[in-house]
Amino acid sequence: MILISEKEKFFDPRKPFASKRPETHEEWQARMGGEVLAVVRSGLYLDFRFLDMALSALTPVPDERCGVLATDGVNLYYQPSALLRLYQENPKYLNRLYLHTVFHCVFRHLWLKGKRDARLWNLACDIAVENVLDSLNRSSVKRPLTWVRQNAYAAIAAEGRVVAAAPAYRWLAGQTPGILRQLEREFYTDNHRLWPKDAPEQPQQMPTPLPQKTWQKIGERMQTELDLRDKEAGDGADALKQQVKAANRSRRSYQDFLRRFCVTREEVHLDPDEFDLNFYTYGLSVYGNMPLIEPLETRESKKI
Repeated sequence: MILISEKEKFFDPRKPFASKRPETHEEWQARMGGEVLAVVRSGLYLDFRFLDMALSALTPVPDERCGVLATDGVNLYYQPSALLRLYQENPKYLNRLYLHTVFHCVFRHLWLKGKRDARLWNLACDIAVENVLDSLNRSSVKRPLTWVRQNAYAAIAAEGRVVAAAPAYRWLAGQTPGILRQLEREFYTDNHRLWPKDAPEQPQQMPTPLPQKTWQKIGERMQTELDLRDKEAGDGADALKQQVKAANRSRRSYQDFLRRFCVTREEVHLDPDEFDLNFYTYGLSVYGNMPLIEPLETRESKKI
């Protein structure tokens, strides 16, 4: 049995192994997995120059609990043995899987669930991303289009102009359990269990999570790159452009919009809880019919 010190327990899979003890098989797999992801990322960058920031935004981290790939918007978690096996058997599918996970972040699917059903939302996000990948006319991610996919894309497009996550969710809500199971088998790609949980509802405005802000900037730059490199993106990038544009659209509520015009001021109001009966009774006892009432208090409020 080889003892591992605390300093050696966690390591960066992107760096070469450096230790006085022999490298274990698990550590070798994790290191090789990091190198495989670097190779995949480099190959995708050659085909999709406008994805330079997006492809390198996630930090690879080995994790035995995920299927092959999973993300939380900050790290790219991979199961080393499954990743190496997939790279050996079907490297083109690994290209799609990597790009699929990145597109979830670009379209901000991780933070837009709200009160929607988790199962339907996960499936809707997978359908939206796979539609973009299927529309990209690049050999590195191209695959045969099955009848199930063609039918799903056509049905969602008939209800909404863009095959995005929200229209797909509305379409899925009207499907039977049998069709949902068929669609899950067809479109399931990456693991969504690490997606951020919904924040509890609070009356005040919740701050935007830092990863979401980061991907907002990446999405805005990506939209600019797509506009500048229109010919390089190709004819099949129309679905990608539409979804990136929709993801970059402001989702600020009307209440937040009005809050920008509010000013702070003092207003007079009664505070029954703070009313002191001692002054009231003292005034009656001294002056007869003239009670002493404490002055009205004021409070700060924000109003238009």
